[in-house]
Amino acid sequence: MQDQPDEKRANVKELWQCPKCGEKFVTPNMWHSCGRFSLEALFTCSEPHVFQLYRQIEDLVRSCGKVTVIPQKSRIVFQVRVRFMGVVLRKSYLQCAFGFARRNENPRFYKIEQYAPRWFSHYCKIEHERYLDEEFMGWIREAYKVGKQVHLGGKDAPS
Repeated sequence: MQDQPDEKRANVKELWQCPKCGEKFVTPNMWHSCGRFSLEALFTCSEPHVFQLYRQIEDLVRSCGKVTVIPQKSRIVFQVRVRFMGVVLRKSYLQCAFGFARRNENPRFYKIEQYAPRWFSHYCKIEHERYLDEEFMGWIREAYKVGKQVHLGGKDAPS
């Protein structure tokens, strides 16, 4: 059976759309940078290999399914229903943040922050494509499910 669009699922509300910038959110009037930004502008201060790393990460994220890529003032975020992963550009590397429904004490994460009972942000540094391994892809898959809000018990929730 094919997945239904999130808006068609029982008890799943349609996303609120900011009237100024058009970004969508699960709750009305959620704070955001409210502007239109380009990938090109974000990468002007980064070394060329950083853009290549970003493109590889974007391809990995897109392999999970439908996703919206949102360039913001200081980062790029990936969203299904909610924003589940972000990338901050630095001169010679990327800082990736994943939203998980659980804490993951993996030593590759240099910081973990809990924002809600089922929302933990995990941060890692990506300097080279060798870091884009199967473990990294597993984190993308896990965060993508959080982006779909599977952890909240929707139809796609694991049994």
